[in-house]
Amino acid sequence: MTRAWSIASLAVVGAVLGIAAEVVADAPLGPSVADLATGWTILGCGLWGWTQRPDQRCWPLLTAAGFAWFAGNFADDDVLLYAHRGLLVHAVVLGTRGRSRRATATVVLGYADVFAAGGPVGGAATIAVAVALVVVALGSKAFALGSLLTLAAGFGVAGVTASADLAASGVDAVTYAYEAALTLSALLLAACAARARVHLADLVVELGPARRSPTIRDALARALEDPSLEIGYWTPSADQYLDADGRVLALPDAASGRTATIVERDGERVAVLVHDASVLRDPHLADTVHDAAGLILANARLQDTVGAQLAELRASRQRIVEARDEQHRQLARRLHEGVERELAEVSEMLPPTLHDLIQRELDAAREELGELSRGIHPRVLTEHGLRAALAALAERSPVPVTVIAPGDRLPAPVEAAAYFVCSEALANVAKYAQASRARCELLVADGRLTVTVTDDGVGGADPVRGSGLRGLADRADALGGRLTVSSPAGKGTTVTADLPLPVQGTH
Repeated sequence: MTRAWSIASLAVVGAVLGIAAEVVADAPLGPSVADLATGWTILGCGLWGWTQRPDQRCWPLLTAAGFAWFAGNFADDDVLLYAHRGLLVHAVVLGTRGRSRRATATVVLGYADVFAAGGPVGGAATIAVAVALVVVALGSKAFALGSLLTLAAGFGVAGVTASADLAASGVDAVTYAYEAALTLSALLLAACAARARVHLADLVVELGPARRSPTIRDALARALEDPSLEIGYWTPSADQYLDADGRVLALPDAASGRTATIVERDGERVAVLVHDASVLRDPHLADTVHDAAGLILANARLQDTVGAQLAELRASRQRIVEARDEQHRQLARRLHEGVERELAEVSEMLPPTLHDLIQRELDAAREELGELSRGIHPRVLTEHGLRAALAALAERSPVPVTVIAPGDRLPAPVEAAAYFVCSEALANVAKYAQASRARCELLVADGRLTVTVTDDGVGGADPVRGSGLRGLADRADALGGRLTVSSPAGKGTTVTADLPLPVQGTH
């Protein structure tokens, strides 16, 4: 509250000082308004930044530059008239995170220009500051270029004007250009701070779902205006922080000029940010990082829990499907080796007088048992593979069927799923489609089996109302695949099953 009142008081003083400065200057209305707008903008940007980022020295400096702008109207002394230049250069260089020797030299030149301006080398000194600002801008981050280059343009205009000793008729236009450059530079500096603050929380939240992505580090480094930023992720199993490449991230020592900010939630460590010592000193900014980290942890926990439950559900469903298929195979084997064999033995034991009468019934029973056995789990699928089983299925179909299938054997659960998709789809073709032909095509590519059954029938099939297709969809889903049905009225039906093939050596 104390700082807020102090800043509010400075704003009132600045407003009064600006009006008083223009009254003292007694200039025409146009130049007075432009001069007042320039000073108030610089002062306002400085005070706004001071409230948002009190840890950064650039904002008090920018505020001081605004006061210095108006102070020049109260004295004839050249140093006071140009005092705003050194403060403004210093504020912009600091605000754009200039920490190199070039940046330091530029700040020194900015203050030197305060004393040189108005003298015989004033124009050259001001041009030198403009060139130095451009050099600093070339080594700065993209979103900081605007403020530096705009300020450089303003100093360039002022330097050229002083060096050329322009006539009074051209001075007003040059002054307006200089004032516009200073105003825009202050606004761009404030915009850089606002942009970094607005996007920081979103960028930190992205560390959760995509925390191993190097683009997240780059984005966060831009937001914090620290290209040297490093991120380490707490790994309990290793009891240390690892970077995105899995290497151990060592925490900096006090003499390195860098510091580490531990990100944690509810007493649990999430990550560490290793950065320049001047970053994240603002308590408001640090609170934003920690609040966003809480979302990271909650989101990561939720994703881990849901992912584990989904994986367990899919594994459980696959085990059920495999167990059911195994039971079907055993039942089909028992029917074939038990009941059918006994019927064959009874047929051989029949007396000649009853043979013709009963044999037809026995043959019919054996045929029905064969159909039942094939429906439960066809022996040909187990013994000879998918292509042979589908060929047998096509032979029994009342509708002509073209079969295209790979000859290589596939994992048993996948073969069973593909067979029953074709069997159910062809059964529906025979019952409802009024089709003249059908086609079963199986394609293996990119570790997946695609099963497509098409017909030229009347279409209009509703997979929601058919328990058979719903069962096939469940079977495909249990294997991590998907079943789709397309059946526009009058344009036939297409049943497609997309099934992943297990990696060799896994189950």
